[in-house]
Amino acid sequence: MTSHMKKLSFSLLFLALLSFAYAGINPVNLRCEYLEDPMGIDMQDPRFFWQCQSDDDGQMQSAYRLIVATTGDNIRQNIGDAFDSKKVRSGRSIQIVYEGESLNSASVYFWKVRVWDQDGQESSWSKPASFTTGLFTEENWKGAQWIAWRPQEEWADEWWRKKEIEKQCYEFHLPSYFGARMSMWERYHFYHDSPHDPAPLLRKEFEAGKKVASATAYISGIGYYELYLNGKKIGDQVLDPGWTNYKKTILYASHDVTKEILQGTNAVGVMLGRGNYGMIALDHWWFYREDGYIGQPKLKCRLQIQYEDGTSDDIVSDLSWKITGGPVIYDCPHMGEIYDATREVPGWNEVGLDDSGWETVQPAPSPGGELRAQLCQPIRVIKTYKPLAVRHLGYNKIWVDAGSQLSGWIRLRINGANSGDQIIIYYGEHRDPMDASQPAGYQQMAYIAKGEEGEMAECRFSYKGFRYINILGYPGDLTLDDIEICEVHSDVPQAGTFICSDTMVNAVHDICTKSLRFNLHSLPTDCPHREKNGWLGDAVTGMEFGMANYDMAALMTKFTRDIFDTQDENGGLSIIAPDNHYNRGESTLWSSAAVHVPWYMYTYYGDTRLFEQYWDRMIKWIDFSWEYNNLADKDGMFTEVLNDWVTPLPSKDGQKPGGNEAIAAMNFYLVLERMIYMADLLGKKSDKKELIKQAGRIRNGIQKWCFDEEKAEYQGLVPYDGYIPVLNVMALHYGIVPEEYKEKVMDRLIRNITEEKETHLFGGIFAVHSAYDFLPRQGYADLAYKLVIQDTWPSFGNMIKEGATTLWESFKEGGSNIHHFLGSVDNFFYRHLAGINFDEEVPGFRRIIFRPQFVGGLDSVSASYLSIQGEITAAWKQTAPGVYEYNVSIPSNCSSQVVLPDGIQELEPGIHTLIVTP
Repeated sequence: MTSHMKKLSFSLLFLALLSFAYAGINPVNLRCEYLEDPMGIDMQDPRFFWQCQSDDDGQMQSAYRLIVATTGDNIRQNIGDAFDSKKVRSGRSIQIVYEGESLNSASVYFWKVRVWDQDGQESSWSKPASFTTGLFTEENWKGAQWIAWRPQEEWADEWWRKKEIEKQCYEFHLPSYFGARMSMWERYHFYHDSPHDPAPLLRKEFEAGKKVASATAYISGIGYYELYLNGKKIGDQVLDPGWTNYKKTILYASHDVTKEILQGTNAVGVMLGRGNYGMIALDHWWFYREDGYIGQPKLKCRLQIQYEDGTSDDIVSDLSWKITGGPVIYDCPHMGEIYDATREVPGWNEVGLDDSGWETVQPAPSPGGELRAQLCQPIRVIKTYKPLAVRHLGYNKIWVDAGSQLSGWIRLRINGANSGDQIIIYYGEHRDPMDASQPAGYQQMAYIAKGEEGEMAECRFSYKGFRYINILGYPGDLTLDDIEICEVHSDVPQAGTFICSDTMVNAVHDICTKSLRFNLHSLPTDCPHREKNGWLGDAVTGMEFGMANYDMAALMTKFTRDIFDTQDENGGLSIIAPDNHYNRGESTLWSSAAVHVPWYMYTYYGDTRLFEQYWDRMIKWIDFSWEYNNLADKDGMFTEVLNDWVTPLPSKDGQKPGGNEAIAAMNFYLVLERMIYMADLLGKKSDKKELIKQAGRIRNGIQKWCFDEEKAEYQGLVPYDGYIPVLNVMALHYGIVPEEYKEKVMDRLIRNITEEKETHLFGGIFAVHSAYDFLPRQGYADLAYKLVIQDTWPSFGNMIKEGATTLWESFKEGGSNIHHFLGSVDNFFYRHLAGINFDEEVPGFRRIIFRPQFVGGLDSVSASYLSIQGEITAAWKQTAPGVYEYNVSIPSNCSSQVVLPDGIQELEPGIHTLIVTP
């Protein structure tokens, strides 16, 4: 070969290598089951996700190759010995299902991906990611037992004896917990001769005789647990594991404890709390009843140790463990807790403790549920900060203002106390935290000092919803530096941001997002103080805007299972999840979350698995609803115990606005429409035919029983002398109104809002959920904006004017001050002001629809959303009268359409600036 040919060959090789090194697109941000390097995957078909990143505009993925390896060496050598997809010609980068060798339990796997760009250029391999598997079968627990303190019969006899006494002291109003008006000391000493057991401490010493290569702890301690190894607390999670119906599902966590296991003697310790498994409260929602899942705190765990020589050991919960009472002498999520520092056991979780005086654990019956890995973000102390104000009121009483309503607790530094000093802390939404009339009554924690410098008091097994605090019995002064406010909720990553030129709109957005995150505690609750329940109607209206602001995918996957865990043998679903038979089958409106939440997962994350997993149970619920809720004499109407919650419409002549059956029917119509859509995707042809028939029956029933043609409005079955906005906006929004009546019904709705109600929407949670999406779609974005900033009652602007720092339960203060279900107004900000929308036909934001609304009164809007595909941004500003600059950024591998007043454009991935003259 001539030197010229050699130079040419070298140049071609160099160019090829150069082009390979600078491929147009690269995979980043690898996830498995929505989580980064998750531990405890307990399914054989986990799903993989990645995002495509490029410096070049317009880049799309044309193919991918994904490999999964059993060792780090194999993944470094690009050997997918567990799975190698080979080259797959596809633009998909989400919901990629593992199709490799059967996964082994309690094992580590490594994976990575490479992609090809639209020109066929191959990328480098991504950085490796990993996942560990959990325990697939009971055998994988290696003989671990459920263990507890008391013999089961002894515990049960005493527990139910006390419940019979408490029933005689029942306060039949909200909150209806036994002892709700008592102080912590009164609650504790109510059974002065036989108080409730303290939170137990369990321990075991064991030998690790060789050099440790890796160690993993698999643990379920219910209601709550804290795990320690050699005196160190494992993990930063709190209130763990998440709440479930323990008869159906029990969650366990996996922890990497390699660094905590020493060669030689080790000690493992566990503190257990009652949580919702042994809740002391006697409540309205029937969790205390004997037919539920009440039990004493119990533990099941396996500690797997792998040695460098290839051998292994398993330390499991069995009858060799020791147990005693700890310093948490009283605990309940609702009733509060008492920490008695004088009862601390120094070194209880360390090697060398003389535990000869401790008792031996007892075998405990299984709670009954299937053990499943907790594949969602745990609850953590997310943020700490100093309070806004501290005031001394005399008589050892100190008042604290956190500055905003929140969920969590305070962390109190105690100095100068004597051993045995009793300090009690009241939490409340009202300025007087000891106001017994507020929604949660007396929320409390108490602390008995041991008389040492540097003592810290904070909650372990309960959390509060509050802004204000009273501290009683503190022996001295407190400053801002002695108190930390602790925000506590599920650690879901933030996904969205929004800001505009109107401070009122920004304030409404702020209270919506805060209310949502302060109600995430392993499930979306209604409020963090009074009930702490997973009300399903709240999920129907709240989880869409929740997904726009936070990465909710893993948490909603868990919550969907909670919903179906409420289903009975006939198919009926409850109105709260978890539940204890509470109003099962009494509401199609609330239990429709069983379809709506998976639908939101489909639209936001392109996830069809929840429909695949629960399809038969969804159909069973639909069949149940027709049999038990459909009105025989008014076909297509459904009995309903709930309605458009917290509507501001007044009662007239003693008659409530009602409309329950019609609201339920309209919502059920939407459920069927979404099921019909999914039946197409899943190939459920026979189900689709039946669902179409059912939707027609409802539509005909609504038109027959609810529509007043002369007034051009929809009404409830029970006469009400007045217009009911929710029925009319739902009928329009869901496509129920026949074509020939749409204009008249629409005109009637607008006239009611603008003239009769003087620019107010007189509707509750379902009216808000529909109106703020429907109105801007019909050209009434300016009206929706005016409704938001309206500062007279009922309105969101009025909440802000009256000092709300989180959403109220209704438009009038007086109920809960931390409710999220009216927060669906926030969808208006993202979808219509900023204009960021998904496309149902190409879900998961693979195709983005930008549809901004340039409303009068706003000079600028800016929003971002970190979608499963990558970050999307949209911002506009008015640059001259009637002229707007609209800037968007589109992630690689996504298509988009921009719908503007002056036309529609297709845009490639990248950053774009458009000049708009509406």
